[in-house]
Amino acid sequence: MLSYPPGTFIPIAIATHGLVGLAIGYAFDRPIAGLLAGLVPDADFLLPAALGWPFVHRGITHAALAVVALAVAAAVLTDRRTLAALAAAYGSHLLIDITTPKGIPLVYPLLDERLYFDVGIHGHAPAATLAVWVVGVAALGFGVRE
Repeated sequence: MLSYPPGTFIPIAIATHGLVGLAIGYAFDRPIAGLLAGLVPDADFLLPAALGWPFVHRGITHAALAVVALAVAAAVLTDRRTLAALAAAYGSHLLIDITTPKGIPLVYPLLDERLYFDVGIHGHAPAATLAVWVVGVAALGFGVRE
């Protein structure tokens, strides 16, 4: 079974979310918005541990409430294409993370429970990550040609 070298899982996971966000953003002609929205949920790594729940990794930033807040802010501050790129890229991050055993608190604050969908392969497993990278890079490559 494949595994990540020590100390590489988190950087690889973050890079994967960034790549997926970038590819989604590129589809909306907003690559930077997509890249940033793909990474923003993991900004919770920067929060002090002393804050506790829900300001921990895979807390509030991994809930649908955060997507709604981002969408409302984007609707006020930007155009529809950027709004779509932001929502889709942020959502992609949550979709990947909901397929991992840790899950995400998707409906927080209605429920503190983390939701996990078993799709047969864990979303950050090396094989799944490789597949996501191949598709993401291919999508970017095809998009650049147009």
